[in-house]
Amino acid sequence: MSYSGNNPRWFCYHFSFGNLNKKLRAPSARPIPAMNHVTLRVVAAMLATCLLLQLLADVTAQDDDVTRRPRRNRERGGRRNRNRNRNRNRESNGSSRRGGRGNRDDGRCGRTRGVPAGVEEVQVPMCRGLLPYCHTKLPNRFNHTTQAQVYRRLEHMWHYMDHGCSRNMRLLICSLYLPKWVRRGPAQGPCKSLCNKAKQKCKTPLEDTFRLTWSDHFNCNELPEGRCIKPWAMNKKKRLDPPCPDPYPYPACRSNRVMPVCANVSFTWGTFPNMFEQCHVSDINTELQWYAPLQATGCDADLNFLLCGVYSPFCINGEEPFTFPCAELCNRVRANCEGHYTRLYNGLPWPNKLQCHRYPLSTMTDRTCVMPSEGSTFGADNAPSR
Repeated sequence: MSYSGNNPRWFCYHFSFGNLNKKLRAPSARPIPAMNHVTLRVVAAMLATCLLLQLLADVTAQDDDVTRRPRRNRERGGRRNRNRNRNRNRESNGSSRRGGRGNRDDGRCGRTRGVPAGVEEVQVPMCRGLLPYCHTKLPNRFNHTTQAQVYRRLEHMWHYMDHGCSRNMRLLICSLYLPKWVRRGPAQGPCKSLCNKAKQKCKTPLEDTFRLTWSDHFNCNELPEGRCIKPWAMNKKKRLDPPCPDPYPYPACRSNRVMPVCANVSFTWGTFPNMFEQCHVSDINTELQWYAPLQATGCDADLNFLLCGVYSPFCINGEEPFTFPCAELCNRVRANCEGHYTRLYNGLPWPNKLQCHRYPLSTMTDRTCVMPSEGSTFGADNAPSR
């Protein structure tokens, strides 16, 4: 403690009884004459003044601390705001220190609050829920103005996206036709690096499997490298699904109970990959979530049977893969549910994967198909013998 003349604590100590008692006990202390009532009043007034000054000093110190605290908070808030703005600018540019963070959407899926007019949630089934963003803004570079037009174009490329060569293949195609909406600046399409990543993994498999000529569909050199969608990131904590084995060991019969849509289906074994080259159950289940509103309508009791048999063709007797639901059942489900589908999904046409001409009729002799009641006939509950 500093006992300076400007410090009220020094004044209190100087005139306190403790200091007086200390002086009386000193060996060389002179005797103090008896104090009359006037002297006592003076001493009492000094002590009262001392206490008042002490109280004022404490209050002043507290006020100074309160005054300094908002300044510190403002400084901390300013740093937080600067960091937040820096991260926001980094994300809007599509570039971030952590791979993939720049691909985040500026609007939460399923919410329209804060989303301006002209911005739509991704509805196309081959892209919805399988991208690192939820909102798009049309027209795209191909002058498509509606998602129905985009769907008509992408349904012919669905098998490219479903092929298990790389998740970047789906991201490349979807972002080309459904660019990501961002709050600041134009909608963002794929980066050149994303195209090159997809090309590196998928060019040869797609050319061998589907006779795809890469240059006819994708020109990576025309794509930008800034303010665009980066490729999916690879990190140690969360690795992407590995590519499907090539060639895949067919027939590969597995329990289809890993798919919720197959929970109450009489056939319990299915084929992976399916005929769309999808081998990752997580991607199949994500795509099947698209049909949840349609399932909720109860439009047909066998809708789940059709979906299960299409996305995981049945293995009968544990040895015959790619056994589909019969075309008669598919036609009935479509007739009962197509109107609900068009209403629920903003005018989108009936899904390409559920086109009934793909599946055999029950009268065919060269191909086998099944109906929901035939599970026991084909030994559907028997485990595969491999």
